[in-house]
Parts: sequence; structure tokens; C-alpha cells
Amino acid sequence: MSTTKKSPSRVNVIDVAKAAGVSVATVSRSFNLPHHVRDDVREKVLEVARKMGYTPNSAAKALRSRKTNVIGAIIPTLDHAIYAKMINSFQAKLAQYGYVVHVLSCGFDSRTIYEKVRLLVERGAEGLLVVGDIADPELTKYLKEYRMPVICTYSYFEGKEFPFIGFDNYIATQQLVQYLHGLGHRHMAMLTGPIQGNDRQQARVKAFVETLNDSSGGCTHAIYESTAGYSIEFGDTTMRRIHMEKPEVTAVICNSDVIAFGVLSACKKLGVDVPKRMTVVGYDNLEFAEYLDPPLTTLAIPATEMGQLSAEALLAHLKNGTEIKPALLGTQLIIRQSSHAI
Repeated sequence: MSTTKKSPSRVNVIDVAKAAGVSVATVSRSFNLPHHVRDDVREKVLEVARKMGYTPNSAAKALRSRKTNVIGAIIPTLDHAIYAKMINSFQAKLAQYGYVVHVLSCGFDSRTIYEKVRLLVERGAEGLLVVGDIADPELTKYLKEYRMPVICTYSYFEGKEFPFIGFDNYIATQQLVQYLHGLGHRHMAMLTGPIQGNDRQQARVKAFVETLNDSSGGCTHAIYESTAGYSIEFGDTTMRRIHMEKPEVTAVICNSDVIAFGVLSACKKLGVDVPKRMTVVGYDNLEFAEYLDPPLTTLAIPATEMGQLSAEALLAHLKNGTEIKPALLGTQLIIRQSSHAI
């Protein structure tokens, strides 16, 4: 019995992928975007293709390999103003050089963003901006094999696979807790956003707990998590719980000014004087913070700077091959009338 061997003209990308033991996308990138494929993998694919007599269609190759001028951005939500502030500065800088930013929201759990990232990459994104750490090892492997330029932001870690341009949530929160401790507060509560898969909230909670545990004066702490995100309602309802369950609490740290808005509203309705009876502090320094009653003490984060520096780093890399280097940015405590010594 004879077997029919495919002629070179009938060999397609699927055949090469099977023979090389890689995906079709890897074969395509080996020909069209070689700098996105590891050297050993690319060499194997090209050798298999050569032996099988496979060559990609030149017209299709030209279409796939052209510059897209598209940058992808993965953010937790479009509902949170602080992310919009960062994305606005990111887009504005890239637009000056003809780039378009495709923004996808993926929730707060960074372990579940693989498909969103893959969608951006396969639609031609030349670089990526990701809020927070990339916690999925498979996604890390995918991006490294693709040689995709990636910047992580809103956090700062050293020794990670991808560079961070952001701020240290642990240190920022530690400084905030130390400020409140210096005012005499010993019993504090923290209201957080979703914690699972969210390195920003995890770092803030850890700093809150460890700083109080290391402080003098018999400090206590309570943590309240909003798994649904950041909302005024969460701040309002949680402050009512604190008032009933934790009457010893004299300071509330809100990991978003939006939550602090609700806390201040509840205090007013409950007749809890802010700041004489209760100190309330926020995070982000959103535009409305100084117009609340009383004006909100909050931690200003460098949202605009993060966006602009991330865009500049990606541009330098894409245009000149410049290495993307991490950058640790600072935060600033804005003291207003919602905090007071006891």
C-alpha cells in the first residue's frame, strides 16, 4: 500500500506547527514577527519549514508584519476615575507619535487576564501596559515567548519578569498609618477593594497590619473588604457596621476616595463628628476630595506621571530599541480637615 506525500505547495502552516510541536501562532510569528519568538524555537520552526518546503504567502506576510501602531492597555475597570486619569496621560503621549491605545478592562484579579491580553496581542498590539503584577505564570511565559514589550504600573516590585513604573503601595500605606499613629490613633479600620489577585490591596493590607503590630500603645485593627469594587455605598454601610461593632475605632483608612465619600456621609448621618471623634483618610486624591465636608485627607498617587512615563518608555523601546527600565515614583500625603489628633 502506498502513501501519498504532500507536495511542498500543499504544505500549510498547520502542518508545520504539528511537525515542530508548536502552535500555529508561533509558526506565523517565526516568519512575520521573529523578534517575538525565542531564538531556539524560531530556529526549530524555520528548519522544519525548510525541510517541508513551506514558505508563507508573501502578500499575507507583508500584511501581517506591517506596523500596527497599536498599544494595548489592561486596567481593572473603566468606572474608577483614577485609572482614567492615568490612561488619559498614557494615550495623550502616544497619540503625539501616531499610536492608538486599545483599552480593555479585566476586573481586579490579575490571575484572570490571560484571554484579554492574548486578544490584544493577536490583534496586533506592539506593546502592553498592565495595571499591577502579572500573577499568571502561563501568561508570563506567553508574553516572554512572544517577546512582547510590557510595562506594569500602579505597583512597584523589583526582580519581576517585567519592569514596573509605579509606586510602592506598602511603603505609601506604612507612611499613612505612621501619620495616624503619630496623631495618637491606636484603633484603626481599613476599608479595601477586592483583595484576591490584587497586589495593590494586598500590599496595603499587609502594611496596615504589620505597621500597627509593630507600633506601641496596644494598637488594634479591623479590615473590611468590598469584593465588588469601590463604591460610596460600601463606605456608607461599612461605617455603620464600624459604629456598631467597633466603637473603639477612631481612624478609618479608605483605600479609595470613593469609599471615603461614603464613610463621611455615614458619619454625618450617625452624628459622628469628623475629625474630633473620627478621623477619615482616603487614597488617590481625586478631584472631589478637597470639596467634601470636611475636606478629605488623602494620599495622592502619581497617576498622570505613571501614564506619561510608561508611554515614553514604550516609545523609546519601539522606536530605538531602548531597554525599558523600572521607575519608582513617590506619593504625597495631602493633609486636610478630615484628620485630627486625639
